[in-house]
Amino acid sequence: MKRSLVGILAAVALVGTIGLTGTAASAATTLKSSGSSFANGIMQACKTNVGGVDLTYTSTGSGTGRSQFAAKTTDFGMSDGLFTAGTQPANFVYVPLVGGPVAIVLNVPGVKNLNLTGDLIGQLYTGKITKWNDAQIAKINKGVKLPALAVQPVYRSGSSGTSENFTNFLAQTATGWKTNGTFASANTVVGTSAATSTVLVTTVKSTSGAFGYADLSDVAAAGLNFAAVLNGAKQYIKPDVRSAKAFLAVQRVNNNGTLTYDYKTPVRGAYPVSLISYALAFKNGNKDVQNYLKAFVNTCAPTEGAKLSYVAIDGKLKAKALDLIDLIG
Repeated sequence: MKRSLVGILAAVALVGTIGLTGTAASAATTLKSSGSSFANGIMQACKTNVGGVDLTYTSTGSGTGRSQFAAKTTDFGMSDGLFTAGTQPANFVYVPLVGGPVAIVLNVPGVKNLNLTGDLIGQLYTGKITKWNDAQIAKINKGVKLPALAVQPVYRSGSSGTSENFTNFLAQTATGWKTNGTFASANTVVGTSAATSTVLVTTVKSTSGAFGYADLSDVAAAGLNFAAVLNGAKQYIKPDVRSAKAFLAVQRVNNNGTLTYDYKTPVRGAYPVSLISYALAFKNGNKDVQNYLKAFVNTCAPTEGAKLSYVAIDGKLKAKALDLIDLIG
């Protein structure tokens, strides 16, 4: 009887082990994604058991994310910008996934708070303004002691979705500014290039007089200051989750899930340099991608996003995202 009981208990333990192993195996499905460095913070936070799936995410920049997705070397891509004509693959969807502000990051000793306009930012990047105590900057920063320090612009190299959105903002708000996808080719600019948001922030932090543009998540993590930017309601607003959400909430949502931005929208409290990052996924493709993106939108972004200075989508944009996710898998 004793021997039989031991045998039964061993069998039960073996069955339990097999059951646990099966559960672990199913939860260990891992997707591969790449792209937006803007979204890297939230993608890293949402990489373990999201919708029963794990994620390996590589911050390559949006352009590389699009090309790797089109070449089918990733399960889905991430991009803050859209495919240009003739470069997009067939049978895919843009899924608006998460939003957030692009901060104008500063390393100007002695200056914690600074107001800037789109036009002044454009002049800083084209070399028309070369010192931080320029009269035009001083005029909108009464009481701020501005140093006679050389401006050291830093911008993103290559095909960056953050650059695409940032230059679109400048095209609407800075005199004579043009945009065509990459920062350096948009205008004749001065300064230093950086491959990703993280590299840009590191460069600004190590360079006195430097400034640039990057996701607020990376900027806040580095402990750097950032500017308040003039919005369409004629207010100088600093980037945070609330001000970015106020701007994104009034932008036009197109039928394909992408947004058309009006940076002069007169919304009080809105931070105008904000964007949506999109997942790129094939229709009728990978069920695991569908499960991951649905759980990201419904659970992970609302839970983790604000901690990292990202905006979880809601309302009509969330409804559109879920409709598009239904086309996957």
